[in-house]
Amino acid sequence: MLGQPQSMNKIERQRLLDWWNTMEAARPMVRKLMSLTTELRLHPNSSHADGMILFYRAASEVSYGYAGVRGCIRRAFTNEYAEPLRLNMVKCHSFAERFSVDMKVLLERVSQQISDPEALNIVQRLREILAENDEWLKEIKQRADAFFGKETFHTLQQKVQEAVTLPNNRKRTDA
Repeated sequence: MLGQPQSMNKIERQRLLDWWNTMEAARPMVRKLMSLTTELRLHPNSSHADGMILFYRAASEVSYGYAGVRGCIRRAFTNEYAEPLRLNMVKCHSFAERFSVDMKVLLERVSQQISDPEALNIVQRLREILAENDEWLKEIKQRADAFFGKETFHTLQQKVQEAVTLPNNRKRTDA
């Protein structure tokens, strides 16, 4: 079900455009994050570190989150703008936030197993890019808050969380 198309007024369209521009401005950081992650993943002295695959996967999810939000924003400028798209915008945003936290934790786990100076240099550069990512995520959240309104954005986040969480009263049927 696609939901009823929603229209935006001029202010909402401008706020959506501001959000889009912020997402576009963050693209070089995401490319650098993925490049450094790949470099660390392929480095002979760090490629087999425990947690490396999970770290690489978390980086991919961050990248997918950014790309997903951009795709949703692009679609929001069309007649596809409806409640399901709004929820998808919020869901993609949450990927970038959630997996950024995972990346930081996993990077530290991986870094404890590395002694090579070149690989440790990549780790340090990743720490710096992850700090830059945190700043972009703050700005992107501000743009999302401005577009949706803080309360609406929070409500949409709760709906997304409820949609991906099993209710407590559901019985497990594992054999």
